[in-house]
Amino acid sequence: MKRFLCVFALLATGAGLAIPSAGASQVQILSPLPQDVIHDNSGNLTVSVQVDPPLGRKPVRNLRILLDGNPASPDSQDLTFTVMGVERGEHFVQAVLLDDKGQTIAVSDTIYFTMWQASVNAPARRKLQ
Repeated sequence: MKRFLCVFALLATGAGLAIPSAGASQVQILSPLPQDVIHDNSGNLTVSVQVDPPLGRKPVRNLRILLDGNPASPDSQDLTFTVMGVERGEHFVQAVLLDDKGQTIAVSDTIYFTMWQASVNAPARRKLQ
């Protein structure tokens, strides 16, 4: 069901899907790793991406990071993104490679991860009376 939602989310964002051909561009998420547990009480997530061939070649291409199917940061040529305010729980992230007209060239695999945040209700944090 989640994989269906990923494809639906891409279509809903206007990213469209591209069918890769031989020698086509590829995009891969290097971090977070699949099933990672990210420990960050602020909800900050660093997403690192690799693109082949590299982005420096013309025509201009951009990356879009999707968190739970929604754009999570401005499109950029950077290979590292910081997504802020991710709530605790299970999420998924994808990277979308876009051409200079905003059309999808390639989409990364879907990476599922869990954002862990300390709870103020945790027994270890309760004051002893």
